Amino acid sequence: MAQKQKAPEKVIIDDWTFRIRKPSEQRGDLTKVMILLHGHLGNENAMWILTNPLPEDYLLIAPRAPVKLGKDQYSWHKIRPQWPDLDAYQQISKDLLRRVDSCSEKQGIQMKCFDLMGFSQGAALAYALALLHPEIICRVAALAGFIPQAWKDRSHAPKLENIKFFIAHGTRDEMVPIEKGRSAATWLEGQGAQVNFCEADIGHKVSANCFKGLGKFFE
Repeated sequence: MAQKQKAPEKVIIDDWTFRIRKPSEQRGDLTKVMILLHGHLGNENAMWILTNPLPEDYLLIAPRAPVKLGKDQYSWHKIRPQWPDLDAYQQISKDLLRRVDSCSEKQGIQMKCFDLMGFSQGAALAYALALLHPEIICRVAALAGFIPQAWKDRSHAPKLENIKFFIAHGTRDEMVPIEKGRSAATWLEGQGAQVNFCEADIGHKVSANCFKGLGKFFE
């Protein structure tokens, strides 16, 4: 389990703001990389509380979403009545991954795949990355998120047998109903993914028992 660690470093990569924390431990020659994806109206500082149970051998990369909506409030895209099609995430994914690759190269890290943790809108982005680029994603933690039905209805659904998912959801979530989390788990299993589902009597947040499960998932 992670103990006291240094504060994440602020860096600018091609006009995007990131917070990055280097691993305090190393297991062999490999460094694990995780991207932390905040939710709507969050920023690059929002996800760090959720990293407390993670092992210390991660390079943690937290980007700030590109759409500014208020003071210290950002979004991965503008909110409209209908959720964007998966194709709309192609450019977001491309922009993000290019900068993550640049960051990893500067740290001297070669990645074959990496892990994702996203909350709410950030969880939807994590799902999009897994669907668009399944070959480079190892594990995904989707917290209080969902997969839009239009994404699941696409004729060419990807095979996800090489990706493990941890889904945490509250049964009293007023923002994203629990049924959406359960539906995501069922659909992912249908695509061959391994899914660990955790639910609790809580709202739009992560419960203590799911928080503990999150740490075990990424061990």
